[in-house]
Amino acid sequence: MTVQYILAIDLGTTGEKCVLYDLQGNSITEEYEEIETIYPSPGAAEIKSDDFFILACANIKKCLEKSRINPKDIAVISIDSLMGGIIGIDRDFNAITYYDTAMDSRAGAESNYIIQNFGDLVLQYCGSYSIWGHKILFWKKKNEWESIYKFVQPSTFVVAKLIGLSGKEAFIDQSFLGFSSLADLKNSQWSEELCQKLQVDVKKLPKIIKSTDIVGFTSNKIKDLTGLPEGIPVCAGCGDVAAASVGAGIIKPGQMADISGTANILSVNLDKFIYHKHFANFKSPVDDSYYLLIAHVLGGRTLKWFADEFYAELRESIEKDGGSIYAYLDKEAEKVAPGSHGLVAIDDLQGRFFPPDPNMRGLFIGHTWSHKKIYFYRSILEAIAYDYYLGIGILRSQVPDMKFSDITAVGSGANSKIWLQIKADVLGIPFKTLYRSDLSSLGALVVGAVAVSLIKDVKAYLAQVLNTRSIVSPREVEFEKYKKYIEAYIDAVSNLKSYYAKLA
Repeated sequence: MTVQYILAIDLGTTGEKCVLYDLQGNSITEEYEEIETIYPSPGAAEIKSDDFFILACANIKKCLEKSRINPKDIAVISIDSLMGGIIGIDRDFNAITYYDTAMDSRAGAESNYIIQNFGDLVLQYCGSYSIWGHKILFWKKKNEWESIYKFVQPSTFVVAKLIGLSGKEAFIDQSFLGFSSLADLKNSQWSEELCQKLQVDVKKLPKIIKSTDIVGFTSNKIKDLTGLPEGIPVCAGCGDVAAASVGAGIIKPGQMADISGTANILSVNLDKFIYHKHFANFKSPVDDSYYLLIAHVLGGRTLKWFADEFYAELRESIEKDGGSIYAYLDKEAEKVAPGSHGLVAIDDLQGRFFPPDPNMRGLFIGHTWSHKKIYFYRSILEAIAYDYYLGIGILRSQVPDMKFSDITAVGSGANSKIWLQIKADVLGIPFKTLYRSDLSSLGALVVGAVAVSLIKDVKAYLAQVLNTRSIVSPREVEFEKYKKYIEAYIDAVSNLKSYYAKLA
């Protein structure tokens, strides 16, 4: 019997990964390339839209060359992508705009306009405030507006290039809808009322389909670029947080994932639609459940900034010998007492997501002449835990009967023992790590395999391929040491809005 493979492509914030899997979830080969984010001015963060396709093609070709499999044995191609921005395309599916990442806050005025005038209505329909929909209003004021035929996501953009879609055939899968400020999430359709209120022509928006829908087959035109033959099925795919949540096995109500990479996201699965201004909401790509994002901070990006700016020489020396600056800093931070000697950090260096506040910036509170650099590093780690605490507190007030047995740690942050211990101590919930770290691409595998009926029972499949590596248990005595710092953090996040507005 011929072995069938799934080609999973993860378009992330810092890079693109392509993994060739067999149906048992084994990686046959994989390739990764960093993608460049450009910061042309304060508050601006963009990626060249064509780079998504260029890197995807290069990674696919390398995977096929290394694996030496027959490409005709690939059963499906499935793509997930970052969820914080949009790409404007023309009628021929050429990119008119750059991709404005989640870190791009140039559309802050448009975000504030939507919240102040239609915030309650947006929450009622979408389940969350806009993450990318307000950026459409931003583009309405630009010269490119007249040339933009549709707005799409990076996963759609790459899929369209692989199968040869026209702009008229543009689509969006339902996992992205909750972030749009323009959709009726429960019914997976564009909201006529919201589109009218925000004066967005529905004709500029793509058709809505399921993540598991097969949208076409690879075109002969991309054979030389990728090594792929004509005729391989390609599914719609989904957002990267949706893929990571599925890949981590977060598919039952009450299950939670801590997705820590460039961003730090706490995600919980629910079997019903609820909303709150502190949360974001999106649909699962494989069933009718929902995911609430109850925290979203770019903590990983903040850690990178801190290491680059304050440990540049040491980083170069450590990495030259094959080490990791973060492993070194973690080890040093273990020597620092909980609370970082009275230091509290705010990690929203380029705006806050929930509720949206593009004016918010980073802050260290309480430092004295006695504080050392490593205290600041630990305070950044602790701030993420404090933000998770804030989110879980609000969730418990909304769903008081919900029980949390553990939280599955996903992403590079799952490798930091001290960070997991801090989060477990602050939240009073065990953190679980898995033997595999490729959870976004594994989620893409599941979406693709469901699309071509290779997986019938998602829960049973994930139970087979996911195994617990470690459990970090909370320590109540340590929580007592954090309490006053948690309160200080929550007060600061709530009360500093006017100061940030003045700085902006």
